[in-house]
Amino acid sequence: MRKNTIIFLLIGVVIILGGVLVFSNIQNNSSNTTTAQNNSGPKPRILVSEEEWDFGKVTQGEKPTHIFIVKNGGEGDLIIEGVKESCPCIEASISTTLIKPGESAELKVTYDTTDYMGKDEKHVHIYSNDPQESDKKINLYVEIEVFQIPNLIPDLQD
Repeated sequence: MRKNTIIFLLIGVVIILGGVLVFSNIQNNSSNTTTAQNNSGPKPRILVSEEEWDFGKVTQGEKPTHIFIVKNGGEGDLIIEGVKESCPCIEASISTTLIKPGESAELKVTYDTTDYMGKDEKHVHIYSNDPQESDKKINLYVEIEVFQIPNLIPDLQD
């Protein structure tokens, strides 16, 4: 009787392990099929009118603005997942987060120079579902001049 119990337990363990292996193989195959389906088909491609922009020389306190054109040069829908500025002095907003193939959106970027002076470089990142370039970086440059009021009052210390 003891021998029958051991054989019964071994058969049970083999059946359970076999079931686990079959189930995990089915799960792996279905996730691979899903991945293959997601990687096939039309893909979006992010294109930006300029990958860098120089605001030039501005007076401290000015807020120069530039509008970039973000275009979908691919065949699938381009989804803008987010826009991130490298500094609180940069404000960026995009006109739409879904760009159909061949269509465009406007990315408005404003640089607040109030607390800065001299040459400066900042960045804007556009995060999207473009499989080739999910993080599109735009470089921003500016030279901030401090406006100084000339001393018009004569020095009477003589």
